[in-house]
Amino acid sequence: MLFAGIDTTWSAIGSCLLHLATHAEDRKRLAAEPHLIPAAVEEFLRAYAPATVAREIVKETQISGCRFKEGEMVLLAFPVAKERFPDADRVILDRSPNPHVAFGVGIHRCLGATLATMEMTVALQEWLRRISEFTQAPSVTLQWSKGSVRGPRQIPLILGAIPKRT
Repeated sequence: MLFAGIDTTWSAIGSCLLHLATHAEDRKRLAAEPHLIPAAVEEFLRAYAPATVAREIVKETQISGCRFKEGEMVLLAFPVAKERFPDADRVILDRSPNPHVAFGVGIHRCLGATLATMEMTVALQEWLRRISEFTQAPSVTLQWSKGSVRGPRQIPLILGAIPKRT
């Protein structure tokens, strides 16, 4: 269990920090209202789920104008299902209810879900307590992981007072 959650958990924490570095209103709100962090973690998991599921196309089909051929592999972004979540393309820090499936469901639910959620919550609480002002460094191309674990590999940040851009 210790090793199973390392890359997914730090990928999830990285996605949280990247979101906050690029969405000043959300960052300021969480820094000012730390009691929202547990709900925000659930929303970050929904929006930036660190694990994806691959499936093989068994019959040629077309979805929303995109053609899928038999034998192709697709990665499913199931945690952001628009049918389940109003405004699924927006991060809403205090979304409720938030029945995301970032950790899977039923017998396939991640054994470490509670631990990962706690680690993410503590990481954000401690980060925002110490560093409430930060932004993504400009002119940086982000590198994302490839494969079934999704998250930024590096997040160059400017810490402290954020300079005004001219």
